[in-house]
Amino acid sequence: MSKSVRSTTDEEAALWYAKRRRGVMTLEERAALAAWRREPANAAAMAELERVWESLQIAQTRFGPDAAPAMLARPPRIARSALLAVMCAVSLGLGVLSYSGNRDFWTSLDWVDR
Repeated sequence: MSKSVRSTTDEEAALWYAKRRRGVMTLEERAALAAWRREPANAAAMAELERVWESLQIAQTRFGPDAAPAMLARPPRIARSALLAVMCAVSLGLGVLSYSGNRDFWTSLDWVDR
């Protein structure tokens, strides 16, 4: 099958799929769709389009804008706990260092005279 014939078949499949998804088809449209689908190449193009559309819908429900926003935006609980522990350790280390009596740590601008 040449590329232009395949492209035309895919375009026709997309048009028929859109008409079907529209929800309202006349009897003439249904008969024309049935006649169009009798050809194996057309039926294959429609089946491929339906598979792609279904895959896109699954992806949208899992990763789309309405997909569990709290789950996507919130960091894992363990990461938050680890960050808090690191921040506490750094603060404690700075506190111990500042009150350790190390003369090199203090400058002449400090308000505590050592």
